[in-house]
Amino acid sequence: MISLIRDNCDFLQQGIYLLERHSPDSYMKSDPGTFGSGVGPHMRHVLDHYASFISGVELGIINYDDRERNTLVERSLDACIQKARELLATLHGLAIDGDAPVEVIASANTFGGKADLSESTLARELQFLASHTVHHYALIAIASRMQGIMPDKQFGIAPSTLKYLQTVES
Repeated sequence: MISLIRDNCDFLQQGIYLLERHSPDSYMKSDPGTFGSGVGPHMRHVLDHYASFISGVELGIINYDDRERNTLVERSLDACIQKARELLATLHGLAIDGDAPVEVIASANTFGGKADLSESTLARELQFLASHTVHHYALIAIASRMQGIMPDKQFGIAPSTLKYLQTVES
């Protein structure tokens, strides 16, 4: 397993650990302080990106725009944990060549233009997933703390920041 897969598996596991501290009510709760979006929509969004990646590995095209919204995963804590575990197991089992080329579809505009198509590699997309996940985990951490649920100290903090903090604290 390439290290980028292992790293992304670690991120998914971090999410599962935090989800297991939530109640169904806290998972669903949204707050104006989090722009009306709580833990559920952010976790669904993160998991959708992993599902897009996994589907794209087989197809040779990763379409990050082709995602469902307002699904059971967004509304049900149990469904979200189950989906996260399924994606974690699938990702963990992938045997890929990180240098393998892949086409990526992702909209970068909001004015109705055609989705952008780019050339990438599977390793680069795993780097994107890690960064994307940490970004949303930072928002999930805020939503969780607002409800008195404390994430692990490293949750939602970029790996480069954690490395920097280690050098400063040493």
